[in-house]
Amino acid sequence: MKDIKKVKENLVKDLREFVQSRKFSDVVFGLSGGMDSALVLALSAEALGADHVHTFMMATKNTSGLSIELAKQLSYNIGNPHQFIDIQPRVDCALKTLPFVPQRRTTVENIQARIRGDICMTYSNEYNWMVLSCGNKSEAAMGYCTLYGDTCGAVMPIGDLYKTEVYQMAELYPAIPRAIISRAPTAELSPNQKDIDSLPEYSILDAYLQKIEAGEKDENEQMADIRKKYNAMAFKRIQMAPAIKVRER
Repeated sequence: MKDIKKVKENLVKDLREFVQSRKFSDVVFGLSGGMDSALVLALSAEALGADHVHTFMMATKNTSGLSIELAKQLSYNIGNPHQFIDIQPRVDCALKTLPFVPQRRTTVENIQARIRGDICMTYSNEYNWMVLSCGNKSEAAMGYCTLYGDTCGAVMPIGDLYKTEVYQMAELYPAIPRAIISRAPTAELSPNQKDIDSLPEYSILDAYLQKIEAGEKDENEQMADIRKKYNAMAFKRIQMAPAIKVRER
Protein backbone atom coordinates (compact mmCIF):
# COMPACT_ATOMS: atom_id res chain seq x y z
CA MET A 1 0.00 0.00 0.00
CA LYS A 2 1.70 3.16 -1.23
CA ASP A 3 -0.06 5.84 0.76
CA ILE A 4 -1.65 4.57 3.96
CA LYS A 5 -2.71 8.09 4.96
CA LYS A 6 -4.64 8.56 1.73
CA VAL A 7 -6.26 5.15 2.09
CA LYS A 8 -7.31 6.11 5.61
CA GLU A 9 -8.85 9.37 4.40
CA ASN A 10 -10.82 7.50 1.75
CA LEU A 11 -12.02 4.89 4.25
CA VAL A 12 -13.30 7.66 6.52
CA LYS A 13 -15.09 9.34 3.64
CA ASP A 14 -16.60 6.12 2.30
CA LEU A 15 -17.69 4.93 5.76
CA ARG A 16 -19.43 8.23 6.40
CA GLU A 17 -21.21 8.00 3.06
CA PHE A 18 -22.23 4.37 3.64
CA VAL A 19 -23.73 5.03 7.06
CA GLN A 20 -25.48 8.29 6.28
CA SER A 21 -26.83 7.17 2.91
CA ARG A 22 -28.61 4.33 4.76
CA LYS A 23 -30.29 6.94 7.00
CA PHE A 24 -28.26 6.16 10.12
CA SER A 25 -26.55 8.78 12.25
CA ASP A 26 -24.94 6.48 14.85
CA VAL A 27 -23.05 3.19 14.87
CA VAL A 28 -22.42 0.50 17.48
CA PHE A 29 -19.97 -2.39 17.97
CA GLY A 30 -17.97 -4.25 20.59
CA LEU A 31 -14.71 -2.71 21.77
CA SER A 32 -12.45 -5.57 22.79
CA GLY A 33 -9.23 -3.84 23.75
CA GLY A 34 -7.67 -5.32 20.61
CA MET A 35 -6.31 -3.80 17.42
CA ASP A 36 -9.21 -4.24 14.98
CA SER A 37 -12.00 -2.69 17.03
CA ALA A 38 -9.60 0.07 18.12
CA LEU A 39 -9.02 1.10 14.51
CA VAL A 40 -12.73 0.84 13.70
CA LEU A 41 -13.44 3.18 16.61
CA ALA A 42 -10.86 5.70 15.43
CA LEU A 43 -12.12 5.60 11.83
CA SER A 44 -15.82 5.81 12.71
CA ALA A 45 -15.28 8.62 15.22
CA GLU A 46 -13.45 10.60 12.54
CA ALA A 47 -16.18 9.81 10.02
CA LEU A 48 -19.25 10.49 12.16
CA GLY A 49 -18.08 12.29 15.28
CA ALA A 50 -17.23 10.56 18.55
CA ASP A 51 -20.67 11.21 20.07
CA HIS A 52 -22.24 9.07 17.34
CA VAL A 53 -20.08 5.99 17.98
CA HIS A 54 -21.32 3.64 20.72
CA THR A 55 -19.07 0.85 22.00
CA PHE A 56 -19.46 -1.97 24.50
CA MET A 57 -16.88 -3.97 26.39
CA MET A 58 -18.82 -7.24 26.59
CA ALA A 59 -16.71 -9.19 29.05
CA THR A 60 -16.67 -12.86 30.02
CA LYS A 61 -14.49 -14.76 32.48
CA ASN A 62 -11.95 -15.03 29.66
CA THR A 63 -11.63 -11.28 29.23
CA SER A 64 -8.42 -9.95 30.77
CA GLY A 65 -8.26 -6.93 32.99
CA LEU A 66 -5.81 -5.45 30.50
CA SER A 67 -8.38 -5.64 27.70
CA ILE A 68 -11.00 -3.95 29.86
CA GLU A 69 -8.63 -1.13 30.79
CA LEU A 70 -7.31 -0.64 27.26
CA ALA A 71 -10.82 -0.39 25.85
CA LYS A 72 -11.71 2.10 28.57
CA GLN A 73 -8.57 4.14 27.93
CA LEU A 74 -9.11 4.20 24.16
CA SER A 75 -12.73 5.27 24.54
CA TYR A 76 -11.65 8.02 26.93
CA ASN A 77 -9.05 9.22 24.40
CA ILE A 78 -11.61 9.23 21.57
CA GLY A 79 -14.41 10.65 23.73
CA ASN A 80 -17.19 8.30 22.59
CA PRO A 81 -20.00 6.72 24.66
CA HIS A 82 -18.73 3.42 26.07
CA GLN A 83 -20.30 0.85 28.39
CA PHE A 84 -19.13 -2.25 30.24
CA ILE A 85 -21.48 -5.25 30.06
CA ASP A 86 -20.80 -8.51 31.87
CA ILE A 87 -22.13 -11.19 29.52
CA GLN A 88 -20.89 -14.20 31.52
CA PRO A 89 -24.35 -14.74 33.08
CA ARG A 90 -25.84 -14.97 29.57
CA VAL A 91 -23.11 -17.39 28.49
CA ASP A 92 -23.77 -19.56 31.55
CA CYS A 93 -27.52 -19.45 30.90
CA ALA A 94 -27.04 -20.46 27.26
CA LEU A 95 -24.91 -23.43 28.30
CA LYS A 96 -27.45 -24.52 30.92
CA THR A 97 -30.30 -24.51 28.39
CA LEU A 98 -28.50 -26.99 26.14
CA PRO A 99 -29.56 -30.65 26.47
CA PHE A 100 -25.89 -31.65 26.30
CA VAL A 101 -22.56 -30.52 27.74
CA PRO A 102 -20.37 -29.07 24.95
CA GLN A 103 -17.18 -31.06 24.48
CA ARG A 104 -15.61 -28.86 21.82
CA ARG A 105 -13.90 -25.65 22.84
CA THR A 106 -15.14 -23.93 19.68
CA THR A 107 -18.76 -24.46 20.72
CA VAL A 108 -18.34 -22.45 23.91
CA GLU A 109 -16.17 -19.83 22.19
CA ASN A 110 -18.79 -19.16 19.53
CA ILE A 111 -21.61 -18.84 22.06
CA GLN A 112 -19.73 -15.88 23.54
CA ALA A 113 -19.24 -14.23 20.15
CA ARG A 114 -22.87 -14.70 19.15
CA ILE A 115 -24.17 -13.22 22.40
CA ARG A 116 -22.09 -10.13 21.67
CA GLY A 117 -23.57 -9.90 18.19
CA ASP A 118 -27.06 -10.28 19.64
CA ILE A 119 -26.50 -7.43 22.11
CA CYS A 120 -25.27 -5.10 19.38
CA MET A 121 -28.27 -5.94 17.21
CA THR A 122 -30.63 -5.37 20.13
CA TYR A 123 -29.28 -1.86 20.62
CA SER A 124 -29.48 -1.32 16.87
CA ASN A 125 -33.17 -2.24 16.86
CA GLU A 126 -33.96 -0.08 19.88
CA TYR A 127 -31.97 3.05 19.00
CA ASN A 128 -31.58 2.78 15.22
CA TRP A 129 -27.80 2.47 15.37
CA MET A 130 -25.95 0.70 12.55
CA VAL A 131 -23.87 -2.27 13.70
CA LEU A 132 -20.30 -2.36 12.41
CA SER A 133 -18.35 -5.58 11.97
CA CYS A 134 -14.71 -5.16 13.01
CA GLY A 135 -13.13 -8.02 11.06
CA ASN A 136 -10.09 -7.58 8.81
CA LYS A 137 -9.27 -9.17 5.46
CA SER A 138 -6.74 -11.66 6.81
CA GLU A 139 -9.10 -13.19 9.36
CA ALA A 140 -12.00 -13.23 6.91
CA ALA A 141 -9.83 -15.03 4.35
CA MET A 142 -8.99 -17.78 6.82
CA GLY A 143 -12.44 -18.01 8.40
CA TYR A 144 -11.00 -16.91 11.74
CA CYS A 145 -14.30 -15.45 12.88
CA THR A 146 -17.73 -16.52 14.13
CA LEU A 147 -20.69 -16.45 11.78
CA TYR A 148 -23.56 -14.46 13.33
CA GLY A 149 -21.13 -13.34 16.05
CA ASP A 150 -18.24 -10.98 15.33
CA THR A 151 -19.26 -11.06 11.66
CA CYS A 152 -22.59 -9.48 12.63
CA GLY A 153 -22.99 -6.02 11.10
CA ALA A 154 -24.07 -3.94 8.14
CA VAL A 155 -20.56 -3.13 6.90
CA MET A 156 -16.91 -3.97 7.61
CA PRO A 157 -14.90 -0.72 7.75
CA ILE A 158 -11.54 -2.57 7.72
CA GLY A 159 -12.70 -5.66 5.85
CA ASP A 160 -10.45 -4.88 2.88
CA LEU A 161 -7.36 -4.27 5.01
CA TYR A 162 -4.91 -7.07 5.73
CA LYS A 163 -3.94 -7.33 9.39
CA THR A 164 -0.49 -5.90 8.70
CA GLU A 165 -2.17 -2.90 7.07
CA VAL A 166 -4.42 -2.50 10.10
CA TYR A 167 -1.30 -2.02 12.21
CA GLN A 168 0.12 0.47 9.71
CA MET A 169 -3.06 2.55 9.74
CA ALA A 170 -3.31 2.45 13.53
CA GLU A 171 -0.01 4.34 13.70
CA LEU A 172 -1.85 7.34 12.21
CA TYR A 173 -4.02 7.63 15.32
CA PRO A 174 -2.18 8.80 18.47
CA ALA A 175 -5.38 8.17 20.46
CA ILE A 176 -4.87 4.41 20.11
CA PRO A 177 -2.76 3.34 23.12
CA ARG A 178 0.62 1.89 22.26
CA ALA A 179 -0.21 -1.13 24.41
CA ILE A 180 -3.02 -2.07 22.00
CA ILE A 181 -0.70 -1.93 19.02
CA SER A 182 2.08 -3.90 20.68
CA ARG A 183 0.09 -6.66 22.41
CA ALA A 184 -0.24 -10.14 20.89
CA PRO A 185 -3.55 -10.51 18.99
CA THR A 186 -6.13 -12.64 20.82
CA ALA A 187 -9.86 -13.27 20.63
CA GLU A 188 -9.95 -14.05 24.38
CA LEU A 189 -12.67 -16.66 23.95
CA SER A 190 -10.64 -19.26 25.86
CA PRO A 191 -7.91 -19.03 28.52
CA ASN A 192 -4.52 -17.93 27.15
CA GLN A 193 -5.84 -17.90 23.57
CA LYS A 194 -3.66 -16.24 20.91
CA ASP A 195 -4.27 -15.79 17.18
CA ILE A 196 -0.94 -17.44 16.46
CA ASP A 197 -2.34 -20.69 17.89
CA SER A 198 -4.63 -20.92 14.85
CA LEU A 199 -2.91 -18.80 12.20
CA PRO A 200 0.61 -18.15 10.91
CA GLU A 201 2.26 -14.87 11.83
CA TYR A 202 0.29 -12.15 10.05
CA SER A 203 3.34 -10.90 8.15
CA ILE A 204 3.71 -14.38 6.64
CA LEU A 205 -0.02 -15.00 6.18
CA ASP A 206 -0.68 -11.68 4.46
CA ALA A 207 2.16 -12.16 1.99
CA TYR A 208 0.77 -15.54 0.94
CA LEU A 209 -2.83 -14.30 0.80
CA GLN A 210 -1.83 -11.53 -1.57
CA LYS A 211 -0.13 -14.08 -3.83
CA ILE A 212 -3.17 -16.37 -3.71
CA GLU A 213 -5.51 -13.53 -4.60
CA ALA A 214 -3.16 -12.54 -7.44
CA GLY A 215 -3.50 -16.06 -8.87
CA GLU A 216 0.07 -17.16 -8.19
CA LYS A 217 0.92 -20.85 -7.81
CA ASP A 218 1.88 -22.43 -4.50
CA GLU A 219 5.50 -21.88 -3.56
CA ASN A 220 5.65 -24.39 -0.72
CA GLU A 221 3.61 -26.56 1.61
CA GLN A 222 2.67 -23.65 3.88
CA MET A 223 1.20 -21.65 1.01
CA ALA A 224 -0.69 -24.74 -0.17
CA ASP A 225 -2.15 -25.20 3.33
CA ILE A 226 -3.20 -21.54 3.45
CA ARG A 227 -4.82 -21.82 0.02
CA LYS A 228 -6.72 -24.94 1.11
CA LYS A 229 -8.10 -23.14 4.17
CA TYR A 230 -8.85 -20.02 2.10
CA ASN A 231 -10.92 -22.05 -0.37
CA ALA A 232 -12.68 -23.98 2.38
CA MET A 233 -13.75 -20.76 4.13
CA ALA A 234 -15.45 -19.24 1.08
CA PHE A 235 -18.85 -20.14 2.57
CA LYS A 236 -18.15 -17.79 5.48
CA ARG A 237 -16.97 -14.89 3.35
CA ILE A 238 -20.09 -14.83 1.18
CA GLN A 239 -22.21 -14.38 4.32
CA MET A 240 -20.20 -11.49 5.73
CA ALA A 241 -21.15 -7.83 5.60
CA PRO A 242 -19.76 -5.85 2.65
CA ALA A 243 -16.33 -4.33 3.21
CA ILE A 244 -15.42 -0.72 2.53
CA LYS A 245 -13.07 -1.14 -0.41
CA VAL A 246 -9.53 0.14 -0.12
CA ARG A 247 -8.57 2.83 -2.62
CA GLU A 248 -5.57 5.13 -2.79
CA ARG A 249 -7.08 7.86 -4.92
